Amino acid sequence: MAKYNLESLNSFLENGEEDGISGFIFETVETDFDITPNEFLNFAKHDFTAKYDHHLVNSLSNVKRAIDSQLDSLLFGFGLSERAKKWNFPTKIDFLNSIGVVSPGILKKINTKRNLLEHEYRNPTEEEVEDALDVAELFIKYTDKYLIRALKFCDVFSRGEGYITITLDWENCKITSTYRIYEDDKFKKTVTEELTNASQKEYGDYLKFYLKLYNYL
Repeated sequence: MAKYNLESLNSFLENGEEDGISGFIFETVETDFDITPNEFLNFAKHDFTAKYDHHLVNSLSNVKRAIDSQLDSLLFGFGLSERAKKWNFPTKIDFLNSIGVVSPGILKKINTKRNLLEHEYRNPTEEEVEDALDVAELFIKYTDKYLIRALKFCDVFSRGEGYITITLDWENCKITSTYRIYEDDKFKKTVTEELTNASQKEYGDYLKFYLKLYNYL
């Protein structure tokens, strides 16, 4: 990302009619999970209304699975499938917070509800499970936009800077920028730059910018 650093990219979105987004394409992120987060959530809802003795425990267990699988789906869709394999739950939550995916308050609630089952060997109350269901459903509904209508690439323009196409290639774990170089108002060449090492902090910084583009579509 030699020509366009984060400061210059952010300026593309801050100057009103002169700058903005000129084109984009969405796609659906396809994971290899046999059971989707929404299916786990439906299992949890079914268990919650069931009548057998341990239905609340099972409901909360499926809430946990729904949240965990949504987290892993998001990280997969952000091109972090390999890097995130080593992360525990708090690390995943902290990363989502760092790139501004959801508010810290919601993430804290998610962690609290998950810990209810993870570390306390007691029967949850109906109110606790219902609250956990609500938090999980809110989390999944809000973040599904990054999976069901995932932004494949986006053309960003500025009258002062020109055009740049930014692509999130989640399957190959890289962010790519493509732009044209001109000399004396004549086209010289097209340049493509890649961030392929998802372990670098720089990748997370550019990913945060990329996800901000959702707010302008």
